[in-house]
Amino acid sequence: MRRVALFGETGIGNFGNEASLVAGIHLLEGTGAQPVAVAQRCADVVAEHGIEAVDIRRPGPLRHGFTSLTGRFADVLHLGAVVRSVDAVIVPGTGIFEGRGVRPRGIPFSLFWLAAWSRWWRRPLLLLSVGVDDAGTRGVNWFFARVLAWSDLVTVRDEESARAVAALGVRREVLVVPDLVLGREPVNAPTPPDGARTDPLVAVGVMDWGGTERDADREVYTGRSVALVRALLDAGIRVRVVIGEDLDDRVAAEVVRRVRAADPGAAVEQGAGRTVEEVARSLAGCHAVVAARYHNLVAAVSEGVPVVATGYSHKQSSLVASYGPADRAHDRDTYDAAEIVTQVREILRDHPAESARVRDVAARDRLAVRDQDARVRTWLGLRAPDQVVA
Repeated sequence: MRRVALFGETGIGNFGNEASLVAGIHLLEGTGAQPVAVAQRCADVVAEHGIEAVDIRRPGPLRHGFTSLTGRFADVLHLGAVVRSVDAVIVPGTGIFEGRGVRPRGIPFSLFWLAAWSRWWRRPLLLLSVGVDDAGTRGVNWFFARVLAWSDLVTVRDEESARAVAALGVRREVLVVPDLVLGREPVNAPTPPDGARTDPLVAVGVMDWGGTERDADREVYTGRSVALVRALLDAGIRVRVVIGEDLDDRVAAEVVRRVRAADPGAAVEQGAGRTVEEVARSLAGCHAVVAARYHNLVAAVSEGVPVVATGYSHKQSSLVASYGPADRAHDRDTYDAAEIVTQVREILRDHPAESARVRDVAARDRLAVRDQDARVRTWLGLRAPDQVVA
């Protein structure tokens, strides 16, 4: 049985990363190949997905001073052994080549050695529908450029990512194939259009910026989210607050708490879901989604739900432009709540046509992802799946 490594930042509670891993697993199902996740938290990956998993770094104690240097050397040898033990390496989607706020000695360092060992052991390295930018430091961008140049196949999830590859100085063929998570089938029935006129429901996706920002910045973001939810409620729209990563829970709960504190009867609730699939199910009955996290937006359009983005990167604006008017993409620090309410009202007014357009684009993207899956299986010499996996 052939073994294929699936490399990524998985096991950390990010719903989009986990869904991308699932897409990689589905690509291999029924082909006779065994997926091996190269992950950050192996125990969580094994528990969630039931596949073999190995650590990106060599397991061991925390490292400081000289032990940090020896630990790095051990990590390099560990990755070399992992690559040698498999027949091919796939990086399935995610924004793993987005460098803003990323340290060179983190995932860029690991990616570099993954690519170097793939070349040394002559193992195919395939980057599938990845997100790329050139916003990293010089060191981060250098690592990214080497990996992109050394890979056997590179596809990116949007045109902005393709331009970023060129901006990094990489001269090679790069294909644009939609995000791998867009290959999933919808799980909900289409929302009835009548509800959009009489009792509309809109999901608002919030995000905890974790250790990337100060508590004061998080407080500002939470306050702006509360104001947005209240503006939607004032417009007669019910609101369901959803998340896209485990750590978002506290922001979502705080937004709901503050809104209800000001108005105990407010039509606001916190949605459930610990995976993209579960978040998608929680969008049942929603007529629009206003969200910051990219894969909240992906889950929405996969279900035929029109979106408005309150994002922080080109990936949100690129997705919005593919599925609707480009001006529905806003910056998370500067968006105007009144403008977003106006755009949501436009979606509600034209809901049948809006939803139909989103479903049509989603069907096209789903086909493109599945076509890539078939081409990759052929390229790796894997047999056709025993059955079609949704």
